Amino acid sequence: MDFAREVFRLIRTISPQDMQEMERAFLDGTGYPSLLLMEHAAQAVVEALARWVKAGSRVLFACGGGNNGGDGAAAARLWMQRGGKADVWLLRNPSQMRADAGVNACLLNACGAALNVLYSDVPAIAPDCAAIVDALYGTGLNRPLEGAALLAVQRINESGLPVIAVDIPSGVDGSSGHVLGEAVHAQETVTFHRAKHGHMLFPGRALTGKLTIADIGILPEWDGAQGMDILEDADARALLPARPRDGHKGTFGHVLCVAGSEGMAGAAVLCARAALRAGAGLVTAACPFPVLTAMQSLAPCAMAKVISDGASLGADAADALMQLVKGKRALAIGPGLGREEGVWQAIEPLIRSDIPKVVDADALYLLARYGGGVGANTVLTPHPGEMARLCGAGTEEVLLAPVEYAQQLAAEQAACVLLKGATSVIAQGEDVTMNVTGCDGMGTGGSGDVLTGVIAALMAQGMPPMDAARVGAFYHGRAGETAQAVLGARAVTAMDVLDRLRIE
Repeated sequence: MDFAREVFRLIRTISPQDMQEMERAFLDGTGYPSLLLMEHAAQAVVEALARWVKAGSRVLFACGGGNNGGDGAAAARLWMQRGGKADVWLLRNPSQMRADAGVNACLLNACGAALNVLYSDVPAIAPDCAAIVDALYGTGLNRPLEGAALLAVQRINESGLPVIAVDIPSGVDGSSGHVLGEAVHAQETVTFHRAKHGHMLFPGRALTGKLTIADIGILPEWDGAQGMDILEDADARALLPARPRDGHKGTFGHVLCVAGSEGMAGAAVLCARAALRAGAGLVTAACPFPVLTAMQSLAPCAMAKVISDGASLGADAADALMQLVKGKRALAIGPGLGREEGVWQAIEPLIRSDIPKVVDADALYLLARYGGGVGANTVLTPHPGEMARLCGAGTEEVLLAPVEYAQQLAAEQAACVLLKGATSVIAQGEDVTMNVTGCDGMGTGGSGDVLTGVIAALMAQGMPPMDAARVGAFYHGRAGETAQAVLGARAVTAMDVLDRLRIE
């Protein structure tokens, strides 16, 4: 993300409702002029605009009738004061706009801007227009666009011009990122004080473009609102445990990977190698016999222990697993295990145990099928389909409310839940983090197996489940971005992600 000011602390989103209440409390409690907040917001928009077009250019400012439109009107005036040309679309007559928005619209009228009130039709955009500022609707929108507003959004999107959105692209729900019928596609969005949830959740995240967070003068001590964390590089590094210079393989933890079956040896290999690459001192793979050769040849730095002669684990492997788990600091359970009842009987005691662990893939399928809870210190890593199965919902329902479903499952299982996606949601108790690293090239088989190994390794090094999950997701996504930058999205494989994993 890009910011209008440097931020040296964990980024935390805010809901539109909390933002509105906090702003009102700040203004009432300090006597700070609300018109000045709007002026600060407009200045930030104009600074962003100046990065996209030359001084003196003609810019279209599309303004709604509320405070978002007031920000746009003030920005149009400031642009004119810089020598630029401003064409203005208004959804409401300036005399009908209230409070600060009305003041700025009337000032704009007095400055001689070319105003068009959109009653039913939308005029053509001037041929020499260089950019558009979208200030039709802000984060408070809660209904689909219609009428002149909908026509304006369509005309903006058809223009092909750079679009700078004020606070959030019009038509995007600020709480969920959902598109309310149709929404503006922005190249840059200037939001105020803190990012909103809808900037981070798809499809809103895709429509936001470059996100700039502008300081409009609200004092930090007035901001006690909850939100969701967004890790950046410095945050992830700060959460990593220290590695003593005199440390050895025993210092950095021993991971047991319970993974693989006939035809799915690669999942076990990826998981074990990822655990090693993420800093675990020792890794042992507990696997059925058909996986052994692949493990020894493709993951030579890991140890392997055959605990079943069959194609997959069976119920008779349960005792051997419980013996093998002794001395291990973390478990990675699930990649490529198979979905037979015997597999569940083998791994159920581990899943119910309080040993730090990651439960993924086939283990999640079996957990959903046979039910019950998991032990403490557990990270569950479902994708939306697995989450739907665990929660008894539809996949589309999960995609529409990823935060709510992650929180629901975390509460039901008293665990940390990492709901994987283009924006991953990590939840435990009252804490929620959204991970925004990663790319479409990671949509390939085996990527989740790598993530499972990474998180298990971080837990083996002493990180609590929530921190291991969010730091693991962060670096896993960074590795995918690096792989895609080199190879292109279509060429990335899970092994490429693994090869570029750097946790430091």
